[in-house]
Amino acid sequence: MKTGLLPISIKKQAVIFLHLLFLGLGFAGITFIIFNDNYGRGLSWLREESYADTRHFTHQLEADVENIFRYVEYKDLLELDGEVNLDAEMFCVTYTSGNTKIYTLSEAISYARRLGYYLNESFEVVGGPSVHEWETQGPTSPYVEWKTYAPEEVAQGPGDAFSTLEELSVEVLHILGEYYQVRVNYMDQSSNLYFRVSYVDDFGQELLYTNAEDLTNDELRSMGRYLYMAGNSLFMDTNLRHTPENVTSLLSTSNRYGNQEYYILLAVDINFPYTDPYSVAHAAYTRNRTVYIGGTILFFLGAVGLVATLAAMMLLTGHVDGDRKKIARHYYDQLPLECLLLLYLLALWCVKLSLNTIIPRVIRLFISPDYREYSLKMIQYILIYLVSLFAGLSILRNYKAQTLWKESLSGRGFNRIRPAFYQYPLQVRFTLSFIAYLLCTGGLLSAFRYLYFKREELGLPYLYLIPLLILTGFQIWTYLLLYRSRAENQKIANGIFKMSEGDTAYKIDSDGFSELAGRVSQALNTLSDGLETALSEQVKSERLKADLITNVSHDIKTPLTSIINYVDLLKRENIEDPKIQGYLEVLDQKSQRLKTLTEDLVEASKASSGNIKLEISAINFVELIQQSNGEFEERFAIRHLQLISDLPNEEIRIAADGRRLWRVLENLYNNAFKYALENSRVYVDMEKINEIAYFTIKNISASPLNIKADELTERFVRGDVARTTEGSGLGLSIAKSLTQLQGGSFEIYIDGDLFKVQVGFPMLSE
Repeated sequence: MKTGLLPISIKKQAVIFLHLLFLGLGFAGITFIIFNDNYGRGLSWLREESYADTRHFTHQLEADVENIFRYVEYKDLLELDGEVNLDAEMFCVTYTSGNTKIYTLSEAISYARRLGYYLNESFEVVGGPSVHEWETQGPTSPYVEWKTYAPEEVAQGPGDAFSTLEELSVEVLHILGEYYQVRVNYMDQSSNLYFRVSYVDDFGQELLYTNAEDLTNDELRSMGRYLYMAGNSLFMDTNLRHTPENVTSLLSTSNRYGNQEYYILLAVDINFPYTDPYSVAHAAYTRNRTVYIGGTILFFLGAVGLVATLAAMMLLTGHVDGDRKKIARHYYDQLPLECLLLLYLLALWCVKLSLNTIIPRVIRLFISPDYREYSLKMIQYILIYLVSLFAGLSILRNYKAQTLWKESLSGRGFNRIRPAFYQYPLQVRFTLSFIAYLLCTGGLLSAFRYLYFKREELGLPYLYLIPLLILTGFQIWTYLLLYRSRAENQKIANGIFKMSEGDTAYKIDSDGFSELAGRVSQALNTLSDGLETALSEQVKSERLKADLITNVSHDIKTPLTSIINYVDLLKRENIEDPKIQGYLEVLDQKSQRLKTLTEDLVEASKASSGNIKLEISAINFVELIQQSNGEFEERFAIRHLQLISDLPNEEIRIAADGRRLWRVLENLYNNAFKYALENSRVYVDMEKINEIAYFTIKNISASPLNIKADELTERFVRGDVARTTEGSGLGLSIAKSLTQLQGGSFEIYIDGDLFKVQVGFPMLSE
């Protein structure tokens, strides 16, 4: 090593440090560019001298021109002696009764306020009528005779001349809001925009609309940017780089006097002494311009430095101090090439995994939501680049050391590929087999082509048929192998489909199958036997369960009937002891509840097993619900429950068993009676959707519903987990089973403490 030269190890460290530094500078520059409001416009906008020369300035000016002409239009309509004229006539309507009424600005505002409309701080119309007010007031649609704010409006059809008072009052409120926007922003407050619009009426009187009464036209022109347009001129006097496109049309259409004696003068003070949209946009433009230029410089500096340091790293990697011809490899460089590539793919997978799990959580701790997606992408690119750089330098060191192919698995096993073929997994063997197939096919085709074109020169005119026959036999053999594999897969797939459809006794015929396919089919057949046994046991268990419920319920009925009868006889003895009377009352209540539970249990068992004879007939669903309302209205009053019903006036006919359907409704109403919050409302309604009649009952639960909706239809499950209320937990289960037996749908929805049941039946055609 020569004196005065830095050691290679120090150079490597310096190059790595500079490389990472330039990488950070490049990504920082990209960040400043992307999050700039001018991103996507290229570099041309940097040549613009100031904010007043930008398109954004022109767009703001166009929007303000529209606001100015709105003020011109509304000033004479809404103002009187410089103040808002609340007595200004806004529109005239004629009602169906024949009465005609003219509404003033004050009346329109009052009507809109009664409906809940008002102007917010930005003078935008917000609010609206509540449901109660809408039902009480009701929409009216009188005939509109005229509108002072739309004198040229012409109805396109007879129905277009009618409008509700709500719509008309909201229109007036919108106009008032637009008027206040201009008046407050440009008249009452200081603004960097000055305007002067002048018209001459039919009597020669000038009508001037301006927010610069104390300034002359020359003074306005000297502020920086101005635009002057007169009605008697075809040319526009302006120093704007981009002219607003709406000035000429709005100036002309706002002229109501049919002459050419009008003009408009717009001026913007480019010193921006006042705070308004122009000054805010100018400050943002200046800031964005500086940031964009800085970001561009950082990006190009980072890109150039990145390329230069990468080239230096590629030159220095592997070399050591003292002997530059010697290549030093790290311990991981000694792995085979395939292992290095796998480790590289594994590292990329780890990067992807971390980007989906850990890194987003860390980002959420330090970065605001607006920058999270970009930050995640930047981290992704940086990590992929670093992993690729790490792998690439490792491969480069092996290449310099001439060990890249020599120590790879492909190089080591090149001469041993045939005996080691079956040691590789199926994917490798299949790939190698496909490559061998292509080589064999290509070789035979080449031999056929060579012998065919050389047949006369070789003196063997039919020799080309040999490779052709071999190729044909090889293709047939390959086809048969593929066909057998496909047929085996199809048989196995059919067996799986049959089992999934419920045919658990299905067996796959595995005669002629290959070894692997035979083992798979045998395993599926064994699985089929296990499923069949399990299903048989389950069916047997369900049958025994139903028989047990029926038999036990029947055995309970006899002694229970005796208990009920003897309790009734004891109550008739007129026993005067209050304790005994209390005992008898408890016995009576408990025995009656046990009787109800026994009957419900039997009915639930029959309903769930389908062991019920149905008598289906046409039923007026609406009438049945009205009867149910009448039956339970007095009971609901006991717990201070208000029944609110919304049923159609027409008949809705469905096919159902009237007695069973009544039991469904009875259980639902009883459920609401038992578990609804006292002093609340129970809502009942019906609607038609796609030829299906849906009956809905909903209420607020008295107890928290900390349970899933589908669990409430299971047996002995109650929403009252404390079980302090009466009930067996079978009502909803019976209702659902009976509904489904009759071809209907039964759904329960829980939203917080709101409990809702929806029962649907197909409607009968007329």
